[in-house]
Parts: sequence; C-alpha cells; structure tokens
Amino acid sequence: MPQPTTQAGTRWKLAIMLLVGLFLAALVASFVIAARRVSRVVDTDYYSHGLHYGQEQSANAGHHWTLTPAVSGADLTVKVQDQLGAPIAGGKLSFEPSQAGNRPAPPLQLSEAAPGMFRAPRPAAPGGELRGTLRFTLGQAVASRKLVLFN
Repeated sequence: MPQPTTQAGTRWKLAIMLLVGLFLAALVASFVIAARRVSRVVDTDYYSHGLHYGQEQSANAGHHWTLTPAVSGADLTVKVQDQLGAPIAGGKLSFEPSQAGNRPAPPLQLSEAAPGMFRAPRPAAPGGELRGTLRFTLGQAVASRKLVLFN
C-alpha cells in the first residue's frame, strides 16, 4: 500500500521552506532599499530641523505676506500685501500649474499693474479646473499659496 502521508509531509516541508526563503529575500531587499534611500527621519540634522523650525520660518520675510487672488472677466489678478496690509511692490509673481498627466504646464508670469497688484490673462482650465501654486518672490523672501481656477 502506498504511503500518501510522506508526500503530504514533503509538501508541507517544501511550503515552509518556501515561506522562509521568501521572508529572507524580503528581508534582504528591505536592507538594500534602506541602505540606498535615506529618509529625513534618519538625517543627521533631523532633531536640529525640529528644534530650529520656527527660526527657519521667521528668517523668510515673506512668511507673513498674503496673496489674494481674484478673477475679473478674462484676467487673473493677485494682490500682494504685508502683514500690516501695505502693498508689496517690485517682486515676481508666477502661477505654477500642477502637472496634469504626463505634460507639465509652463508657469504663468503675472505682471505688476500697480504696486502690489499683479495681473495676467486667466489661463485656460482643461477639464473645468486648473490647480496650481501662486509663488511671489522678492529677493530671498518667498510667499506662496495654493489656487484652484474653475471655468
């Protein structure tokens, strides 16, 4: 009479060995990935970034500036003000659309129409909405704001 229990026992042994082998392969793969890609969590200055976070933000003069967008007719207008409400003149303002699909859209440069008031033709929004970031720079100071435009 044949012994079916030995074949079943051999299958279980092979299945267990296969699982142990897969575990070891995954362990080696995770070590290789961890060695090649460094996260900010294991950055040598990780704690320093956290301790000095407020100081880094306060060094940017544009941290407290406000960007107020408005759509009037076919134009996109943006008012740039400091924390006291005074207009900020002389910087560069651009609208950087988020990438839609594989084609990155070029940024739209807004020109200064009056001190602190920037204007450009409203960009076309394919599919009904256009998402992106308004970015104002003046020297080393930077202010930014997310923006969604609808048709």
